[in-house]
Amino acid sequence: MISRRAPWAVLVIAVALFTSASHVAQAEAQAQTPMQASAQAQAGYSAPALYNLANAYARSGKPGLAILNYERARLLEPNDPDIDANSSHVRAAAGLPPEFRSRFERMAGFAGPRILAWAGIIGLLTAGVSMLARQLYPRHRRKLLASAFVGIALLGVTIGSGIALWPIMHEAVVITQTAPVRVSPVPIEEPVFELPEATIVRMLGEHDGFVLIRTQAGRTGWAQRANVAPVVPRH
Repeated sequence: MISRRAPWAVLVIAVALFTSASHVAQAEAQAQTPMQASAQAQAGYSAPALYNLANAYARSGKPGLAILNYERARLLEPNDPDIDANSSHVRAAAGLPPEFRSRFERMAGFAGPRILAWAGIIGLLTAGVSMLARQLYPRHRRKLLASAFVGIALLGVTIGSGIALWPIMHEAVVITQTAPVRVSPVPIEEPVFELPEATIVRMLGEHDGFVLIRTQAGRTGWAQRANVAPVVPRH
């Protein structure tokens, strides 16, 4: 006989299946790039295609678009040494300092987003099935409890990686030769400083064609939306 706790396990399994369906839908939605239609059709949204597109921009003297696509490729393949090497070379050629990542952010990039997403789904399913099986097979509760802990651990790894990568998901790259930064989102106001092309910034908000950004040095201000492009495409 199933106890009253069993429906909670069924609910966990249902949530896992829903998460799986949502992940597939997001993967299909991310199969597009925000580049121009021709580049979009040729490149697609995969690490090799973005890497090749970045190399093409680097050869044509467009470091901003090169770094933008290297960063997008890095999100999909965080451990690719060629992406790191080429990105560092382009940044150095543009006169920019090496990119800084915290240890937590580097640890979170040990696997690609698809692997982490499926690890979370499998962990959620494992925990849910184990919880349900503990009610059906009380003799094996200890083994099933261990299985539930494994599932929770997998889910925890995915959640921890997501928390670490969340700031990176709000990064943007300067894609114009310079990006004037103003105190307020008003085009007639004099800029307080300018950012060179290929600079990576953090996006804090948007207003009327302007983006509130923060540099790695901690300086904040408003830049025109056309001067920066988000690493994670907006749909």
